[in-house]
Amino acid sequence: MWELERELFKKWLSKNKYLIFMTVGIYEAAILAIGIVNFPYIDDTARQLAGGTDFAKSYSRWGSEFASWLVQGSRHLTDMGLTTHILTGMILAFASIIAVYVLNDKKLAVLPLVVSTIIGLNPWFLQNVSFRFDSPYMALSILASFAPFLWWEKNKKTFFIMSIIGIFFMCNTYQASSGIYIVMVLALALKEIVSNEKMAKILQKVLLSAIAYMIAMFVYLFETKFNPELANRGGNVVVARLVDMPKTILDNSQMYLNKILEQSAHIWIYLFVILIALFILTNVLSSEANFFKTLFFVIAYLILAAILSYGIFLIFPEKLALASPRYAYGFSVFVALTFILLLRKMPLFSFNLVTKLLVSLFCYYLLSFPFIYAASLHYQKESFERQSLILATDLKNVITPDTTGIYSNTLFKESPILLNTERNYPIIDNLVPHNQEIYWPNQLLFITYTGIQFNIQAFAVDKFEKKAEELKVSDYYYDIYKKDTNIYVIMK
Repeated sequence: MWELERELFKKWLSKNKYLIFMTVGIYEAAILAIGIVNFPYIDDTARQLAGGTDFAKSYSRWGSEFASWLVQGSRHLTDMGLTTHILTGMILAFASIIAVYVLNDKKLAVLPLVVSTIIGLNPWFLQNVSFRFDSPYMALSILASFAPFLWWEKNKKTFFIMSIIGIFFMCNTYQASSGIYIVMVLALALKEIVSNEKMAKILQKVLLSAIAYMIAMFVYLFETKFNPELANRGGNVVVARLVDMPKTILDNSQMYLNKILEQSAHIWIYLFVILIALFILTNVLSSEANFFKTLFFVIAYLILAAILSYGIFLIFPEKLALASPRYAYGFSVFVALTFILLLRKMPLFSFNLVTKLLVSLFCYYLLSFPFIYAASLHYQKESFERQSLILATDLKNVITPDTTGIYSNTLFKESPILLNTERNYPIIDNLVPHNQEIYWPNQLLFITYTGIQFNIQAFAVDKFEKKAEELKVSDYYYDIYKKDTNIYVIMK
């Protein structure tokens, strides 16, 4: 039995090797473009200097904790250059291949595979990809969400067990992937409905999936009870009260979808709307089930999958999608899976041609964005470094052994190239860290670039009393005052 399966797998690999290489190549090209910028992304600034992990203690992500030790070969982390980005690309490629294999009747094809790379290269997940230390483990959460579906059409017991393991592992690597399994179940259920398979059989699979999901979530919830540090995360880990649950779900659904709409480029929205209309039309025309049944379930799938792609965050009072794009990439996975289904079965040649052209355009605009984002990171980093060194040059002549603190009304100006890019791509404002913000990553970056061992602190300039005799430097960029043992920088 095992020998036969191994031989079949070898033949399948040989047959699809170029398609597999293409998928890996798309991921690696985009992810390495981001990695090569060497941008220390948020938490990276501390990990580069201290080498700590904190995945388990701070986030209850034990899978990430153990995997990081394995990848590093040590419990003390160091910046591994492009190694983690290469691993991230490979993991995401495997996830995409599984998605296409399962949804596309166990066949790989060029355009569905290109569409599937939106799973890991969508604008919302690029924030996760940017982390130099933990991006592979965030990618693992996506792979763990798809892996159980290799057993969807096989043994029910095996699928059930693998689902529990996969969902539990997902929770222990990155919980923002919690909607992916749900969307995949809905996509497969719709695929079987339009193929006019028995409803009882479909419902049985959906119910089995739901039970596996809930068991895994309860086991993970039990695990978190052994981590008192999670209490420090505040609203990020609090579930709504049962009485407030319906309102919380409704509010989060509206917030989630509105935020995605607000962050999207206009061309993405236009093409998405057209392709969703084609998806409805295609399913209705090619369905083996009756018209009204197909239309009902297609609309139900689109609504439910779009909302449930937000995963467990739907029941959190904290509006996480507003906090950061990396909590909202589930919607893009829903989009990718929907368009894979769209390409699977088209009724007419002319219809087929138009659909493929529009899907290709959509992929072009989405998959070119990682390179735009990489360029924006580069220009922003360059701008921060340049302004840091200019300020350090003046501060070194003002700082004395008795200096106790450095204060500023803001930090540095944003790159003008970044500001121009935001006009077409609103999400860039949420993806690229702001130079002007005085918060711990920028404070650490300033220390790293300049060697000046002071955390620049914020102060209210409107309450600051300016005295001419205390003015030490005045130029195009800022004024520097010295009051007693403190230095005040007023950015212009």
